[in-house]
Amino acid sequence: MTDVVLVSPPSRSINHYRPPLALLYLAGHLLQSKIKTKIIDVTLKQVVRDKKFFNNLDSLLIKIENDIISQIRSNQPKVVGITCYTPEYEEVLHLANRIKHEISPKIKIIVGGIHPTLYPQDLLEEPNSPVDFEVIGEGEETFLELCQKILKIKNIPYKKIKSIAYYKNSNFISTPLRPLQKNLDLISHPAYKLIDMEYYTQASPYSIRGCFLRSFYLLATRGCPSTCTFCVAKKLRQFNGGGCYTRVRSAKSLISEIKLLRQKYFIDSFYFIDDLFTINKENVANFCRLLKKENLNLLWGCSAKVSTLNEEIIKMMSQAGCIQIDFGVERGSDQALKLIQKGINLKMLRNIFDLCHKYKIRTFANFLVNLPQETKKDLNDITKLARELRSEIYSFNVFTPYPGTEIYDQMDYKFSKQEYQELFNASLLIKKYPHKYRFSKHKIDILKWANTQNKDFNQILPNLLFHLSPKYLKTIFLSSKKSSYLHQFANLLKELINQKIN
Repeated sequence: MTDVVLVSPPSRSINHYRPPLALLYLAGHLLQSKIKTKIIDVTLKQVVRDKKFFNNLDSLLIKIENDIISQIRSNQPKVVGITCYTPEYEEVLHLANRIKHEISPKIKIIVGGIHPTLYPQDLLEEPNSPVDFEVIGEGEETFLELCQKILKIKNIPYKKIKSIAYYKNSNFISTPLRPLQKNLDLISHPAYKLIDMEYYTQASPYSIRGCFLRSFYLLATRGCPSTCTFCVAKKLRQFNGGGCYTRVRSAKSLISEIKLLRQKYFIDSFYFIDDLFTINKENVANFCRLLKKENLNLLWGCSAKVSTLNEEIIKMMSQAGCIQIDFGVERGSDQALKLIQKGINLKMLRNIFDLCHKYKIRTFANFLVNLPQETKKDLNDITKLARELRSEIYSFNVFTPYPGTEIYDQMDYKFSKQEYQELFNASLLIKKYPHKYRFSKHKIDILKWANTQNKDFNQILPNLLFHLSPKYLKTIFLSSKKSSYLHQFANLLKELINQKIN
C-alpha cells in the first residue's frame, strides 16, 4: 500500500530524457516526513522520434495512460497528485476521471502546476469534476500539509491550509496564499530513487543541448524577475504570498547534490534548468570556486540572460567546467527587444557572445518570431544578428500565446477549455486559425521560415569540433560508464539523420 502517488500527464513521456523534476521535489519532501510515496513515470525506450512515431502517437498515449492506471490500481493510494500545464488540461481531466471511475471514488485527486495556479476554477468547475483539490504556486509545503490532512496525520481544517483551492457545498474556496520558502536549502533533495535514473542519465544530446554526455538536470534558483511579454513568469509573481520571489540555493547545497549524482549515478555533466541560473553573481562565483575545489571533472551548462553576466563571471564559469550557456536572444533590433520588455540590447548581446567565444564556452541562441507588430524587417534583423553572434547552436521558435502571458491577456480572442490542447501544436495551426495564432504583420509563411533558418544556421562542424576537443575526450576517458556512450551512439546518429531529413 502506498499513501501518495505522483503522476505526470501521459504526453510528458514523449519528452527526451526530461525527468519529472517537480514531482521529484514533492516526493523528496513527502518522504522526509515519512509519507509512503511513489512516482509513476512511464519512460519510452524508442529514442528516435521519426514520422512513424508521430503517426502512431495517439495510440501510444493511450497505452501510456493505461499503464499509469494499472500502476495506480496496483499501488492503491489514498492520494494521487497530478501536475498540469495548460495544453495538458484535457488529458489531466481524462486521467483523473478514469482514476475515480475505474479504481476508486475515494481516492483524493490533487492537481498542481502552472495552469491550476493561474486558472484554479477551470478544472474544479467542470461538471462532476474528479479533482478534489488544487495546489496554488510552489507545492512542497502546501502539498505536504494537504496530504497530512487527508491521511489523518494532522487534524487541520482545509480552510487553514494556505494556497489551495477546492469546492465545498457548491462554493469555490481559495485559501490565502502561502509565503514562499525563502531558504531553498531547506527543501529536501529530489527523490531520485523513485525514478529510473539509469534511463535519465544515459548519454544523450538533450540535457546540455547538442553535447553528447551522461547528464542530469538541476534546479539552482526559483523565480524569474524578468517581465517578458511572451512568458508567464511575470504573472506567476503574484502568487508569492508576500515572500521573496527570486531565491537561490547556496553553492554548498548545489555541490552536495552534484556529488551525490556523480557518486551514485555516474553523471559526467549536468545542466541547470533554471529560467535564469546567473541571477546572483556572487552565488555563481561561490559555486564555481567550490566546484573547482572538489575537482569532480564535470562539464555543465545553464541558461542565462546577457544582462546578468560580465567577463569575470564568464571566465570563472569556464574554468569551473561550463561548456555551454543558453541565451534568449529573441529579436534582432533594440526596438523589437524593447517592445517585448526583454531588458537587454544588441550591445549587451554582442559583448557577452564575444566573451563566451573568448573563454571557449559554447552558446545556444534562441530566437522568437510571430510576435505582435512583427514585420519582414524584423525577420531580416534576426537573421543578420544571428550571423553576427556566431553561436554554435541556434533555435528559431514560433511564438505560442499561452494563457498567462501579457500578449495573451491583451488578445481579443480567448481560448475555450476545449482549445487548450491545440497549444501543443499551435505553430502548425497558424494558417488554419490565424485569428488565434498569427500575430505578425507580414504575410510570410512563418513556420516554413523558422524551419529553414533552423536547418541553415545549425551546422555539423561546430558540434563536431566540441566532440573532438580535449575537454570532451578527457570526460569520456574518465567516465565510469563508457559503455553508455557506445550503446547510445547508434541512436545519436539515427536522430541526427532524422532531424536533417525532417
